[in-house]
Amino acid sequence: MGKVSIIKTSIKKNKKKFSWKLVVFFIVLSMTIPVQASSTKDKIGDVKDQQEQSKQRKEQVQSKIRELEVYKADAISYIQKMDAELADVEGRLEDLGNQQTIKEQEIAETEIELDDAKKTEREQYESMKLRIQYMYENGNESYLEMLLGAESFADLLNKSEYITQITTYDRDMLDVYQQTIQNVEEKEAQLEQENRELTQLIQESEAEKENLQSLIDAKAVVLAGYEADIESGEAEVSVLEADMAKLDAELAELEAQLKREEEEARRKAEEEKRAAAAKRTYDGGSLGFPMAWYYRKTSDFGYRNHPIFGQVLQHNGVDLSADTGTAIYAAYKGTVVVSTYNSSAGNYIMIDHGSGLMTVYMHCSKLLVSVGETVSKGQTIGLVGSTGNSTGPHLHFSVRLNGSYVDPKPYIGLN
Repeated sequence: MGKVSIIKTSIKKNKKKFSWKLVVFFIVLSMTIPVQASSTKDKIGDVKDQQEQSKQRKEQVQSKIRELEVYKADAISYIQKMDAELADVEGRLEDLGNQQTIKEQEIAETEIELDDAKKTEREQYESMKLRIQYMYENGNESYLEMLLGAESFADLLNKSEYITQITTYDRDMLDVYQQTIQNVEEKEAQLEQENRELTQLIQESEAEKENLQSLIDAKAVVLAGYEADIESGEAEVSVLEADMAKLDAELAELEAQLKREEEEARRKAEEEKRAAAAKRTYDGGSLGFPMAWYYRKTSDFGYRNHPIFGQVLQHNGVDLSADTGTAIYAAYKGTVVVSTYNSSAGNYIMIDHGSGLMTVYMHCSKLLVSVGETVSKGQTIGLVGSTGNSTGPHLHFSVRLNGSYVDPKPYIGLN
């Protein structure tokens, strides 16, 4: 059986038919899904914008709260300082009040002392007046009686001296009592002056106390304002955090939704790709040789001992040894569906020829076509290399039919 007959028989066994309704359905999906994804992306963008705005507002409020906390601390420190000064003033007031109480007691005692001294002075004065009056009224008779009654001249002198001493005593005592009154009055005046000074100090301290209390009360009002603003700011932060949590949940749901939509879009795209591939029909033409020339076939299709891993593994193509840079040809016309790098296959290309038939070209040193390009049979699509898992420059050529690798030799005329 020829290679063309093998291809046609395999295609007939695996070929599937798609109705126009299914094709139209895929086209409609391809138009609607991107719109939905875009809408979800827009929503995600809106939520992220709201998150950023909430984050910025939260930072602003927290910054203001920190500033208010500094002001609050200053206000508390000021009030504490004023409280200490007020306590000092109150202590001074208490001390001054005690001093004034003592001073008033001393004044009261001095007034009593003064009254007593004046009373004694009056009594002494009255007694002296009586004796003077008596001596005035009975002076001659008293002196005559004293002379006649004297037993001797010495006795007379003694009695005369006695009368003189009494008079002198009365005068001296009157002077003493008058001096005592003067001293007590001066003491009382001094105490009253001191009391007035204490009263002045008390009045000044009371004024200072009132001033300090006014300052404390005013600062307390300011402090209450700071505390109210801080409380309001903290409440706003709580609201913002709650909103941000809701936005996080909403964003997570939108991202999950977007992921589902993208997965659905990819699935639909794959279905469309498969549908499009199914619509591409291989016309049955013969495949050409995939290289300008080659030295030899170094590995065949089927199980082999892997040259790198040292294990018996399935080899899904044939290896054709050639110099690096040798041109690689498209075996047949078709559409490039893969043109990329893979750690195992290196730089590789896959061409869809329609009806489930594909060819693969691995380990290229350079790729000359891109995904989606339409290529013709014999067109140079890459250059031989040794990229990926390779022990030297060669082309690994494979044929896939309806998703399974098949022996490529019959397709390109190799034995």
